[in-house]
Amino acid sequence: MKIELIKLKFNDTCAYKYKPFKYCCDEIQNDKAIVFTGEDLVCNDTFGLVVRDSDDTIIPQFCNSYTETFNSWGDEYEQTDNYPIQFCPHCGEKIEISVVEEIDVSDKYEELTKQRDELWKKCRRTDSKKKESELREQVRKLDDQINGFYWLDEWKGEY
Repeated sequence: MKIELIKLKFNDTCAYKYKPFKYCCDEIQNDKAIVFTGEDLVCNDTFGLVVRDSDDTIIPQFCNSYTETFNSWGDEYEQTDNYPIQFCPHCGEKIEISVVEEIDVSDKYEELTKQRDELWKKCRRTDSKKKESELREQVRKLDDQINGFYWLDEWKGEY
């Protein structure tokens, strides 16, 4: 199974989008314990399970995900650990992940952030509840677009 990633650079950070890919088998696609993520990775460089890009950033991996609930002093919280895998646990096919393209989307990110800031200023200044509601909805839509830069999801060719 081959997964090709697009690295987006913006706001002194980066995020990844993946190109459409085909799962090696239905079992891995339907396995709720297998996730494709770049968060909460439990990595061990000793065994070569850490995959890094040209900037030495750890790239997203297919992982066995394990969430445990803890109780401490009356507080309950969950901790998720994601353990990278290199082979499908169902069919044994190798999982190959590579960064195939880097795109600087800083201009688009800054443009959306500037639009959001301007709308938010208008929202705070208006006396009209109707206008405030409309502006808040526009800000929410821009927030969704801005947050979308950070999400690990399918590359749709935008930006």
